[in-house]
Amino acid sequence: MADHQATAAQIAEAGRDLDARGLLASFEGNLSVRLDDSLILTTPTGAHKGRLAPEEMVVVDASGTTVGQGKASSEVKLHLAIYEERADVGAIVHAHPPTATGYAVAGVPLPHGALAESTALFGCVPVAPYGTPSTAALADSVREPVRTFDAILLANHGAVTVGQDLNEAKERMVQLEHFAHIALVAHLLGGAQALEPDQIAEISQMRESAGGGPIPPVCYPAPEQAGTITLSHDELVRLIADAVRTIG
Repeated sequence: MADHQATAAQIAEAGRDLDARGLLASFEGNLSVRLDDSLILTTPTGAHKGRLAPEEMVVVDASGTTVGQGKASSEVKLHLAIYEERADVGAIVHAHPPTATGYAVAGVPLPHGALAESTALFGCVPVAPYGTPSTAALADSVREPVRTFDAILLANHGAVTVGQDLNEAKERMVQLEHFAHIALVAHLLGGAQALEPDQIAEISQMRESAGGGPIPPVCYPAPEQAGTITLSHDELVRLIADAVRTIG
């Protein structure tokens, strides 16, 4: 079982760091750490995550019932669903990083294979279907994607990252926002130029050699349709007129 007091201090420090980086604001977001197979330690409801004291953290069991004092965030359902799906996950960060959340609000996944480092780290970052915050619908929306991905955008809401420990989950949130900012700049400059499939495969092999899993096939950029022809409005009108005269 993880040391309760030390873990509480780590959560408080992570909250201050995320707040200082602008990845969550005021009462937004929540963090948790798995203490053992049946208990998690999480941030309390209605609290500024950048100003938490270790003694304010709340212990809940696998059903979300508080063990001891305090009241956990209503988003604890999201955390419990992820822990249920992933035995390897030891910590979770849910935040509203501005750029990444902009993609989530737009319903736009971050571009696949656009940045070598993010491809190696995340594979890709999907957008989970919308679920009303604090409800079972939100928790259920991440069950399928979290089986494969360590970072997920939550439609019209925010983002969630997972890790073997709290530092890994937190740093993945930092990297997610960094990648989203780069992706947005690339979009403004005309669009990200995706890596070639063989280049992504090479990154996947490197990731596996380092002990990670292979990059899922869904993370490879979709090939452009071969033979696609683009016509202007005038060209299309002339083409149709020619076809009508030919038929007549």
